[in-house]
Amino acid sequence: MVGDLTPAPKACGDCGLCCKIMGVTALAKPAGKWCRHFGKATGCAIYGERPDDCRVFNCLWLLTDALGPEWKPTVAGFVLHSEAGGTRLIVECDPARPHDWRREPYQASLRRWADAPGMEVLVFAGARGVRLGVEDQAVRRTSPATAASTGAARSIRRTPA
Repeated sequence: MVGDLTPAPKACGDCGLCCKIMGVTALAKPAGKWCRHFGKATGCAIYGERPDDCRVFNCLWLLTDALGPEWKPTVAGFVLHSEAGGTRLIVECDPARPHDWRREPYQASLRRWADAPGMEVLVFAGARGVRLGVEDQAVRRTSPATAASTGAARSIRRTPA
């Protein structure tokens, strides 16, 4: 008989892309730069004492069984997280790979999710981004300080086409 086929829970492993992409105020770590506490072989050196900015961050690849191994941030080139009670999906692109979200299966899935009623999908590479829709809209984070401190898209504005 075959053993237990229940999938093992996902783990960051050697990923840590959030440690590069997201800004962490308490560590004076800007978005887009590797955290000095992260090591590919060791993970987070201060994990037990990590700041609240890190504790509250939720990588959707880790949390969502429906996202397969191709969605792991180091494979995809971006980190997924949500806001507004899950009605806003944020795609935070690795600055070294800002267009990877356009590859398949990512772009088709992101656009399908953007088409769902009540859902918003924002793709960011630093402060510049796009709101996916029938007609994509350019957006920017309104404050570099906000983006650096939260690593999130909470303060966005539409930019003229």
